[in-house]
Amino acid sequence: MTGTAIGWDHPDTARYYAAFDRRHGRYREANRMLVRHAVLAPGQRLLDVAAGTGGTAAAALTRVPTVRIVCFEPAAAMREAGKRSLRDDRVTWTGEWPAAPESFDRVLCGAAIWQLPLEHTFARIFALLRPGGCFAFDVPSLYLGEPDAPGQGKDPLLQLLPAVLAEGRGPSDMAAPGDGVPAAAAVDAMLARAGFGTTRWGFELPFSQEAYRDWLKIPVTTNGILSGLGADERAHRIDQAFHRVPADSWRRERWTGWSAWKPSA
Repeated sequence: MTGTAIGWDHPDTARYYAAFDRRHGRYREANRMLVRHAVLAPGQRLLDVAAGTGGTAAAALTRVPTVRIVCFEPAAAMREAGKRSLRDDRVTWTGEWPAAPESFDRVLCGAAIWQLPLEHTFARIFALLRPGGCFAFDVPSLYLGEPDAPGQGKDPLLQLLPAVLAEGRGPSDMAAPGDGVPAAAAVDAMLARAGFGTTRWGFELPFSQEAYRDWLKIPVTTNGILSGLGADERAHRIDQAFHRVPADSWRRERWTGWSAWKPSA
């Protein structure tokens, strides 16, 4: 992959994403909050949009074991990893958007809505939801332009690691994955135009320097500064950079979520 970006549909992305998820609770905690705010009930049919390797679906099954889930993941590498990690008769996988006459009681999207064209996606999901159904999704608030709060340590906002990787250009030169996502109020307005009634919610998680290191090893997160390197070489560079920053630092990562309801009538 020398000289090119590494996207979601690449085995190295799936491999490093799965390794991060095994080692750190960031997405597991976020998914627990997401399914709680989705107000799941026994027997419901769910659609998991941009399902990744199945973490959101697993959280839903843990909370309400009798739901049935269609996992939609367009990236084949992530989808195949999900099939291997979540082998369950209650779950089916697809690489294509469901279409009418398919319908769902709940639609979930865990930490992935920023990858999709929002207005079009909201309208598409509204059409797939049954009356009274809920579309629940979340995103790190930083992607909405809302800064995280400092945690503790000599690097309480975790700014030094990307600065070292960028070789002195500074963290401002490293684009965040959610660049281009509008502010929360604009997302509210888009959901309203699609026909939803919405409730916005949020939570906060500690995000350690160690977790940040391993998250940056997911190749799509460093395409802006390490695109000339393969995934394993990027991981080696990140490990080298990690030794130059305060390893015990952490920040308070804020998340924003929405529960968007389709009217019953």
